[in-house]
Amino acid sequence: MGSSGSRPSGSARGQSARFGLWRAIAATPAMIGSLLLLSVVFGALGRWAGLVLLVWVACGAALVTRVGERIAVRAACRFRSLSPAQAVALQRPWSTALRMTGTAAGAVELYVQPAQVPNAYATGGRSVAVTSRVVEDHKSGRLPEDQLVALLVHELGHHATRATRPMLLVSLLAAPWRLAARLLTGIGLALSGRQPRRGLILAIVAGVAVAVTRALFQGQVLAGGVLTAVALASVVCPLADAAVSRRAEFAADRFAADHGLASQLVSALSALDDARRAGPGWPARLLASHPTTGRRISALVMTTAHLHV
Repeated sequence: MGSSGSRPSGSARGQSARFGLWRAIAATPAMIGSLLLLSVVFGALGRWAGLVLLVWVACGAALVTRVGERIAVRAACRFRSLSPAQAVALQRPWSTALRMTGTAAGAVELYVQPAQVPNAYATGGRSVAVTSRVVEDHKSGRLPEDQLVALLVHELGHHATRATRPMLLVSLLAAPWRLAARLLTGIGLALSGRQPRRGLILAIVAGVAVAVTRALFQGQVLAGGVLTAVALASVVCPLADAAVSRRAEFAADRFAADHGLASQLVSALSALDDARRAGPGWPARLLASHPTTGRRISALVMTTAHLHV
């Protein structure tokens, strides 16, 4: 999110730009793959292929502007402007969050995402959203104002650490490759009779290993190297992106704690978790973009103890 007008805490300032930068680096193979994929798909257009690619890149560049981001978050994230009633309900906690973090009014825009699951989001350079369920819970008293403020400050913490600043652009530039990967995975699942995903992954790994081995035995070192690099990137990059995303969540939690909201954020996280989520297996944990609620709460408790030493 946009950090203009915000004053991050010392720990957040030290993290500035790092999370977004590392997530962008992790997505670089997917972005390069998208470029190559589009070059192949539109290659039949001849000299017009370059123009298509240029338009694609220009659309990505437009996402870093305020107008472009507004269009993107509405289309891709289903963010909506606040209704008059929602604006009244959120006006005081939002103003408090902006004041506590030193964020100028208008530097970050607040939206509502229609959803019956309580959650909050930060995206792009200047966008924060809460779900309609959060608004309902706040209006009914199930989510007290201090807890809502803590959630909003946490999301502003993503702005302060610049964790989400490049992600709309990165998502667009990596989208063709990721969509193609999902399509191939879906085809693989269909052909395998909807066998467990782990079995499909093992089959893909075995297939890549065979292809690399054949290429090397045939003296095609370059082809073998490319296949190996693609295979490693397809595994390592999603894991790296998820790991960086989890560290960004801890940093945003710390940002809220540095503003005296650790206990309120703990209560809010407990309320949002609602004890409904079962602990995922280790593959899901490695690919999760968020740490478990228990780990976040433990880190907040430790942070609070450290701050009071």
